[in-house]
Amino acid sequence: MAIFHRPKPKLMPAALYARYSTDLQNVASIADQFATCRSFAAKDATKIVATFEEAAISGGSAANRPGLHRLMRGAKNGEFEVVRCEALDRLSRSRADVAALFEDLRFHGVKIRTISEGDISELQIGLMGTMNALQLRETGRKTRRGLQGVVRSGRHTGGRVYGYKIRREVDAIGEPIRGLRDIDPSEAEVVRKIFRRYAAGQSPRAIVSDLNMRGIPSPRAGSWNASTINGNAERGNGVIHNELHRGVMVFGRQTWVKDRRTGKRQAGTADPQEVLRTKVPHLRIISEELWAKVRDRYTEKSLSPRTPSPRGAVRPRYLLSGKLTCGACGGPMIRSGADQRFMCSWRRERGRSACTNGRGIKSAEIEARVLAAIKNRLLAPERVALAVEEARLAAENDARRITQARSKLDSELAEVKRRAERLVDQIADGLLTGATVKGRLDALALPHSTGRRALSLRLGRRRFS
Repeated sequence: MAIFHRPKPKLMPAALYARYSTDLQNVASIADQFATCRSFAAKDATKIVATFEEAAISGGSAANRPGLHRLMRGAKNGEFEVVRCEALDRLSRSRADVAALFEDLRFHGVKIRTISEGDISELQIGLMGTMNALQLRETGRKTRRGLQGVVRSGRHTGGRVYGYKIRREVDAIGEPIRGLRDIDPSEAEVVRKIFRRYAAGQSPRAIVSDLNMRGIPSPRAGSWNASTINGNAERGNGVIHNELHRGVMVFGRQTWVKDRRTGKRQAGTADPQEVLRTKVPHLRIISEELWAKVRDRYTEKSLSPRTPSPRGAVRPRYLLSGKLTCGACGGPMIRSGADQRFMCSWRRERGRSACTNGRGIKSAEIEARVLAAIKNRLLAPERVALAVEEARLAAENDARRITQARSKLDSELAEVKRRAERLVDQIADGLLTGATVKGRLDALALPHSTGRRALSLRLGRRRFS
């Protein structure tokens, strides 16, 4: 009597993914997640072939996640058939992103399997995606509530502000007290001079030109820009708009919304009723009288009639916008003036001490030069021929890879058919039972209906042969 050994089931290639959100969490979290996933993967006939990770990156958007992007490329290339992670929120906390990831992975024939939820289906995507999104919103609400409490206590919630220095203290149990600030005497004097000069009628460009000429470091330890002083009044940006200089700490003037497609945060103006103001007289640098003079001059300047721009409210993009740099200082070149000349932005915004290049060039002239260079150099016959040859070689390589992949699949299919033929012979000889055939078909990865239909046809031919 012949003895047949059932072949061991083929291990399914799997990829592991791990992520933690902020730099305040433990870096070992990645290793812990991988270790837990490996222990579970050993129990469900999977073989780990790749790992992907994200450290200190929020799960609120999939756009700025290089590890996740590499995972999706691997799925597209057929490198694995399962993605294993600790929980669905490791992949994303956004309902839209997690649904898109699920559909894309399913299209590539890749399953999602988590320790918390098991095999992921449409039901988990809808339910867990909603729960993760609500948790993300609730975390933001609690964070904002905590920051409001810090502001009410007179402590600062943001980074360093020009004119102030950090005061370091610890509480009764030795923990650092965050948000304490003191006035920096030298920087505070610079702030007073800026306010006095602006109130006297000087423009922000004239003020920063003098500061750069005298070598006074800016808030970021570099050169001053006119925007550093003028800023945005509605959002409280800029030296002359920062109410902390008058002894008032403002919180919640701006709102931040993350764009799901780019992963970048977009600033907006908050509801005035939600803005929190706390008086901090010990941080006052500017007198209320000087503050009022600056506000009056800024309002007067803002309400003064201006010549409407013929180009419209939105500045259009031109052929070389953002592509030219100054040959003297390396700063960006911008279009300015009635004749639309390209000139050095750093010299214009920071003063003559920032750049010695006071020359400009008409936009039409520089565009004509660039287009002529492209035509004469990039479109030369020998370069075009080289580009065509490179494209031909790339197409041949792609065709070769497709042919090799198809040949491999054809070989695998032929082997499966040969095994199915042997099963037919064994059934005809009475050596195998129905349960054994089902197990063999599972091992061959054939659909049961297809396998049964093929077997019935073969047996029918045997019966009448």
